[in-house]
Amino acid sequence: MVQRRKARPQGKPKAPPRKPEGKPRAPAASSFVPPMPKSVEDTGINIASLTDLAVKIMYYEGNISGHELAERMKLPYPGVTEKVMDFLKREKLCEVKGTGGYGEAAYQYAIADKGRALAREVLERSHYAGPAPVTLESYIDSVKRQPLGNVTVHQQKMRKALAHMVINEQTFSQIGPAVNSGRSLFLFGHPGNGKTAIAEAIGKMMLGEAMYVPYAIEVAGQIIRTFDNVNHVIVEKEGRKNHDPRWAYIQRPVIITGGELTLETLDLVYDESSKYYEAPFQMKATGGMLLIDDFGRQQARPRDLLNRWIVPLESG
Repeated sequence: MVQRRKARPQGKPKAPPRKPEGKPRAPAASSFVPPMPKSVEDTGINIASLTDLAVKIMYYEGNISGHELAERMKLPYPGVTEKVMDFLKREKLCEVKGTGGYGEAAYQYAIADKGRALAREVLERSHYAGPAPVTLESYIDSVKRQPLGNVTVHQQKMRKALAHMVINEQTFSQIGPAVNSGRSLFLFGHPGNGKTAIAEAIGKMMLGEAMYVPYAIEVAGQIIRTFDNVNHVIVEKEGRKNHDPRWAYIQRPVIITGGELTLETLDLVYDESSKYYEAPFQMKATGGMLLIDDFGRQQARPRDLLNRWIVPLESG
């Protein structure tokens, strides 16, 4: 959902992207629950990529147990991380240094000299050492199965979200159908008539609605980090213990941008130091709401912004 606002008189640019205040409530049920992988094949990621990720984590951590490595990679130990560890031991990339409990998951591992050499080689390509990524196909499927159209805003929730404003019934009756359409909206009017306040209130209407997003996606061997601690709020996962931990269960995102928005931030952002990609605003807002406040005050021309979106909007 895209909220756009007509320009106000000149002034200072807006602050960086922010999220409206409010504590996440018990999440609404989602029809999409990523299944727990039981084997390396189930992850969709090949053993070589998982090995590279494990070696980087071990290189940074020094000594680490099998269970801790599984936690860092967001993968189950049985059937998945244990296979990665078997490969590392077989190739003499790591060695067992001791045990901190019962079972192989409690073994303490240290990276070997051969593993350090591999880690330095892998770090030349990417410094990413977070949760294991999911495939692009899995991400696309999750977006299709968690559309914003599944979220219905009722009158009671609307009145609560808009209670701090004085709105006539005609305007109120227009907001409801517009929000429930799950489509792009354009709010326009004179400066100071409440456009931004209404847009932010629409974002608050989605509090309590939740969805799954992956921590990262792998595309052609490149990593795109999609989870953002600033704009994504994790909610409790009651009754969802068996989902794939590579996916975060978050409150549907509400991302607000203003005068700082540029054409460059709408594309994948490559971090030269970390050597992996950061997802753009509209990708992080997928399944939620992207509010473009003060449309027309951006550093890019309004025509350029609209041309950037026209094809994606027309193709759905």
